Parts: sequence; C-alpha cells; structure tokens
Amino acid sequence: MSRKKVSLWSRFSQRTALLAVLFTAYGIFLFTPAAATLQQLQVGMEAPGFSLPLVSGENKSFADLKGDKLTVLLVWSTWDRKSEKALARMQTLYQKYRDKGLAVVAINADGQKISDADLARIRSTVERLKLTYPVLVDNGLDYFHDVGIIALPSTVIVDRERVIKYELSGYPLVGAEEMADFLTASIEGTKPAMAEKKGYQPAKSALRFYNMGRNTLKSGRMAETAEMWFKKAIEADPNFVLPHISLGRFYVQRGDKALAGEQFREALAKEPTHVIALCESALLLFEDNRLAEGQSLLESAFKADESYTPCYYYAGFAYGRQDKLDQALKMFDEAEKINPLDYNLYVYKGRVFEERKRLPEAAAAYRKALETILQIH
Repeated sequence: MSRKKVSLWSRFSQRTALLAVLFTAYGIFLFTPAAATLQQLQVGMEAPGFSLPLVSGENKSFADLKGDKLTVLLVWSTWDRKSEKALARMQTLYQKYRDKGLAVVAINADGQKISDADLARIRSTVERLKLTYPVLVDNGLDYFHDVGIIALPSTVIVDRERVIKYELSGYPLVGAEEMADFLTASIEGTKPAMAEKKGYQPAKSALRFYNMGRNTLKSGRMAETAEMWFKKAIEADPNFVLPHISLGRFYVQRGDKALAGEQFREALAKEPTHVIALCESALLLFEDNRLAEGQSLLESAFKADESYTPCYYYAGFAYGRQDKLDQALKMFDEAEKINPLDYNLYVYKGRVFEERKRLPEAAAAYRKALETILQIH
C-alpha cells in the first residue's frame, strides 16, 4: 500500500473512531432526534412541557401560552420551504379563533446553536408573515428531541392538560386540510368532515412504566434498567405499541438483533402499518442482506407515512448494498430535505461509501454527521 493510501486510511480510521466514541458517549443510537409524526409519543398521550425564550428574549412556558380549548405547537425552521405555508395558515386560523379558545405557539428549530444571524432570519420571517402569535426559539433543540420530531414542520395540537389531540408531520396538502378541519370543528363544536384521530389510549400504569424507561435512557444513567421498565409497560398493557418499539431499539443498540426483530414483529402484529416498526424491521433485514424482504417492508412504510426520514436513508443504505449508488444518493438527498438535523442519514451515507471503498466520500459523510451533532462550523 502506498504512503498516500496509508495516510488516507489513517485519517479515515481516526475519524470513524472519533465518531464511534461520540456515539457511545452520547448514547444517541438509542433514539434518533423521530403513521408517526412523533417517535416517542402519540395521540392520547401527554406532550412534554417547555420553557423557551421568545424571539424577544423573554422565557415563556406552556402554562403561560396555552389556549382555553386547544393549543397548536408548530415546530418549524427557516430553511424548510413548507414551514412558511404552515406558519401562514396558522396565522389565519389564529386570527379567526383566538377569542374562542385557540392558542398557537411556533417553536423554531433551526439548529443546535442559534447565532445572531439565525435569530435575525427568524425575526425577519416573523415580520414578513406578520405573525401575531408567540414565536419561541428552541436553542439547543431540547424540545425538538423531547417531542421526538421526525420532520419539519411538525404540528401537534394539545388540550389544556397537554394531551395530544392531533399531530401532523411535514405539512402535506391533504393532511393540512384535515388538520384545519379538525381545528375548526373542535373550536366551533361541530362534527369534523374527516374522521378524528383517536389514537390508542394505553393503561395509565403502562404509560407510567414507559415514561420511566424513556427517562432512564435520556438520563444516561443505569440505561440497562430501561429494559425492565419497557417490559413492565408491555405486561401492564400488551396492546401498547411504543414500548415494543423502544425495547426493539434498545436491543439493536445492545447488538441483540434477534430480540429486536421479535419486538418489531410484536408491534406490527398490533399495528400493521406502524411506520417505525416497518422501517426498523426493514433495516434489520438489510443488515442481513435480505434486501428483497426489507424493500417490501419499506414500500409499506412509505405508503403509511412518506415523511418518516429514516425510511429514506434506510432505502439509501439498501440501494448501496445493491451497487445502485445513484438511487442511494437520491434517497439520502430526500432524507436531508425532510430533516437535515437527523445525523444518522450521514452515518448511513458514510457506510454506503465505506462499503464501496470510497474512503474520502465516507470520511466526508461521517464528518457531516459529527458536525450535525456538535454543530462544528
């Protein structure tokens, strides 16, 4: 091997080693920053509270801003083309129903660190769209991760107790109309034209155990006990799907693919169109080079929810394993359009290049993953 190739391989190895250390230290393969708008929540569950600064700098909490009937939490970014449509539509609804119990709160999620230039761009958007509802800044993306956002913009409608009544990811045309119909019907007390999203209502004890598992993982302390809490949640309510999903991901992190696959299959037995269970099951098949079986599951996942970012980069990974690099890169590009804050898309892109021995491109992709995590500019 030439000196140049040795040097290149050395730099590549150092970068991938650093990436591995960071992933281990942060524990971020367990839950990536998330038909599911939210990775860890669903209709009928309680959304997390918040205390975030307005664009003017003053901190506000949910209790400060909530509506008498419903509160719309719109998580958005200045770099997403659909966010402005969502912001403008909510301004219209807010003007119409603000005196009838509707509150709207926009939460900007432009990036991990909000610079003065970022803040100026956010304020410019607010002024240009003439938004009169509160606009908060999620500097650090803590709320983004707490809620488990998987695409921007994402809209979550909650009641006074923060119970989720409706959720929408990516602002598709039909979905936006259904959401507006739901809001109008709820405020005016009429029957919605579209079927209301009910969501499964898990047993309270199961929900408590599930939240204990989530909090244990989030804290980073005694993460192994999360397995116990998720199992308790399943025992308390066998039809509650999210503990199966979380337990499956826990097993993936631990390297127990067989146990992980079992949990995802249990989830699909209860909810056959659950997009997360479909995509994670497909990934396990791709890892075992069972590409056709995995592709079939991904097709079902895309039909269930076309805005779930991991489906796209898992598809990219699968195309890479079939030596279809152009199709793989298209999938990674689509994932980046939906949610460029999901660092895993760059990890899988790096894996595709690495498996094809294209080490400079692999190193660049892994470096992008690190920059996304640490916001290195």
